[in-house]
Amino acid sequence: MTINERICTNVATEPISSALLANSREAAQNIADLFSRCKDDNLREGLFYVDNRQKVTYWNRTAEMITGIRSKQMLDQKWTPNLIDLRDRYGTLIKNNQCPVDIAMRTSEPTLVAASVTGRGGRKVAIDIHAIPVLDHEGQLYGAVVLFHDLSTQVDLEQQVLTLYAHATRDQLTGLANRTHFERTLAARVAEVQESGVNCSLIVTDIDFFKTINDDFGHHIGDQALMSFAKLVQQNTQVDDVVGRFGGEEFMVLCPEQDIDQAASRAEEIRKVLESTPLAVLNGKCLTASFGVSQINNTDSATSAFVKADQALLKAKETGRNKVVVYGNESSTTSSSAATPPLEDVSFNANWNLLKGTILACEELSTSSSIDMVLEKVKGFVVDFKAEIVTAQDQHLQMRIDKLPHEKSRRWGDRVAQLIVDFELRSTQQVKSDVATLIRVTIRPRRLRDRRRNNLPDRAEAVMREIRGYLMISHRNETEQRTIRPTNPDARY
Repeated sequence: MTINERICTNVATEPISSALLANSREAAQNIADLFSRCKDDNLREGLFYVDNRQKVTYWNRTAEMITGIRSKQMLDQKWTPNLIDLRDRYGTLIKNNQCPVDIAMRTSEPTLVAASVTGRGGRKVAIDIHAIPVLDHEGQLYGAVVLFHDLSTQVDLEQQVLTLYAHATRDQLTGLANRTHFERTLAARVAEVQESGVNCSLIVTDIDFFKTINDDFGHHIGDQALMSFAKLVQQNTQVDDVVGRFGGEEFMVLCPEQDIDQAASRAEEIRKVLESTPLAVLNGKCLTASFGVSQINNTDSATSAFVKADQALLKAKETGRNKVVVYGNESSTTSSSAATPPLEDVSFNANWNLLKGTILACEELSTSSSIDMVLEKVKGFVVDFKAEIVTAQDQHLQMRIDKLPHEKSRRWGDRVAQLIVDFELRSTQQVKSDVATLIRVTIRPRRLRDRRRNNLPDRAEAVMREIRGYLMISHRNETEQRTIRPTNPDARY
């Protein structure tokens, strides 16, 4: 037998001593403990162990960082929620019998709860705490493993998201839904009415003579009056109602599952509350408001639904204010000259040189709505008629219309003559400081072609009727002829 064979034989056949085997097991155990401790101390979660007598036997580094309590202060302590000031999501100190550690050990079931602890410097830290009972195969309890995760970053992120959402959907002054959010909600409700035919109504309200408040008390007091008004309106609506601020002193209330009579009753209740509630910021004076109410039907768009309610509101303001007018019943009211003073003294100074071509129709109109409100109504007209904006200046808007929605070509390939519509806007101050807007609407053809000339006046008049309907305004002077032309109406510029 060779030397190598002898060495291999001796190595293979020589028995291992019990001392050497015990040392190997101890080394393996030490290595396993080292790996376990490395893993536990570098977890992102706080981790601690309690034995079957609920004494703390391990407290990892992350637990120290979250709570600010060192391991040597926690070891061998009997566990109670008071050790880390463990509180529920409402900030109430958790009792021993409500503690997830105690529940898990009593029920032998894992327990997870949302809570908070007091961290370093007294800072409140949001956590979720998960207690897991340790049982052998016979069900004997040895203690519990407890994990808790710092949710502060997540909570901060959620708070930031909520803050951003509030900024995107809420009016910063009154806290009501802002115009963008309200319009989205209105569009969704209109779609619901179109699909299922449920009842839904809309209230548009405007504070009477609000500019007088700003002039007499100042804009700061005016803002407080707006907040008080918003609060009174919201307090007198239902939970499902959506209350929004359209802009300035104009507000809207969307009333789901309410027909027009129910919405009108709601508006009347709000009106009575307003006129009978003295406001301290106004030295005990009460606000009044005008209301327009309409019901959304399955043929309405979001724009037409608003236009109907706004038309009723305009009638309420024209006939004395501090009243509720239901769309469709405007004829029952009487005109009030005090509500809309004559405007003959206001100079329009139209620039006819802007209006190139033959004039088909031109009307001067007036409204108590602001220029911004008029422009919003014009936007609705542009969308519904698929008009193309040609130019837009400070006080002049020009659009091109191919055809009316109901018009059809007589034969394939035939096209109707395009019309150019010009809006000239002026703002003026009326009696009682109410803002009024003057509008001059001029309609003319883009081009003249013999085979399309015959129906141009009729088409122009049809467009003018539609514009009056969208703007919901009266003529500047009912006694004057409606159509106004330049000195040489047949001239081509």
